[in-house]
Amino acid sequence: MRRVADGEINEFRCVAEALEPRLMRLFAQMGAVHADCEDLFQESCLRMCRAAGSYDPCRPFWPWALTVARRVMLNWHRACKPTVALEEADDLPDRHASPADGAERDVWAFARERLLPDEYELLWLRYGEDMDPKEIAAITGRTPVHVRVLLHRARHALAAVLEKEGMAHKGGAK
Repeated sequence: MRRVADGEINEFRCVAEALEPRLMRLFAQMGAVHADCEDLFQESCLRMCRAAGSYDPCRPFWPWALTVARRVMLNWHRACKPTVALEEADDLPDRHASPADGAERDVWAFARERLLPDEYELLWLRYGEDMDPKEIAAITGRTPVHVRVLLHRARHALAAVLEKEGMAHKGGAK
């Protein structure tokens, strides 16, 4: 990143190639379609290049890159919030796909449809990206303790949705 900050933009190519699979998966899990994932990836790379001078080489690269990508994603979500005229709201389908309809297929889509975006994001970073609360805290700008509390709440919110929809595990520990 120092070379990129010094103007050697071609040095960023290998960084972008290494980041692409993980960031594309992250964007897809956060609800972007493939074409939007590509745009989000390109925008994230552009911002990383521009901010190369702010990267501290004494710190891990992945959390820094994920923070940049997360901010790009948040801006994208704000810009493309779907709206529906009040008269048309009654015509929207009320039923979401449920895990019972094919849980093995995409439990993440099920969670994304029912949880708040922040809850889903934290669960994805923890379990989808296998990050610990300290890494998530660095990315989201929270403390590790706050992240653990929010993860606890997000898990309970998902459990409540599963229970409400009659899909909670009956014989396990609580």
